[in-house]
Amino acid sequence: MQLKQTIKERMIPIENYATIAADATLREAALSLRTSFCELDGGMRAAAGPRNVLVTDENDRLLGILDFMCFLENYFPQIGGLPEKLKVKDIMLKVKGTINAEASMEDGFRTIVQNKISILPVYEGEKAVGLIRDTDIFLAITENLEA
Repeated sequence: MQLKQTIKERMIPIENYATIAADATLREAALSLRTSFCELDGGMRAAAGPRNVLVTDENDRLLGILDFMCFLENYFPQIGGLPEKLKVKDIMLKVKGTINAEASMEDGFRTIVQNKISILPVYEGEKAVGLIRDTDIFLAITENLEA
């Protein structure tokens, strides 16, 4: 099975993601994650955007990724309040792999499976330009199966 598209054609551009500093608090992280994922729809919160917030340094370099589980695993032991000493850098997911924007979807699939991750930063040279998710690759595979 050959997936004809490149990673760049299927990735979500990095501008579509919220970012947060590594020294931000868990409270700030949770609110940023909620804002990134939800929008108001008739007064109700509805799922809309990415389920991740990117952790960046002062030069906008990608340091890690924050997802729902990062937050939940550190909140529930502390019901009633967020641990004030924990920072985003203490709970973020470390980047376990990257891929070039011109790489094939097959290479992206292989990298995600080998690293047991669900999201993969996409680079052009030294610059992060987007992210490819396991769901993006799954959809590409099922579209290929349908054809």
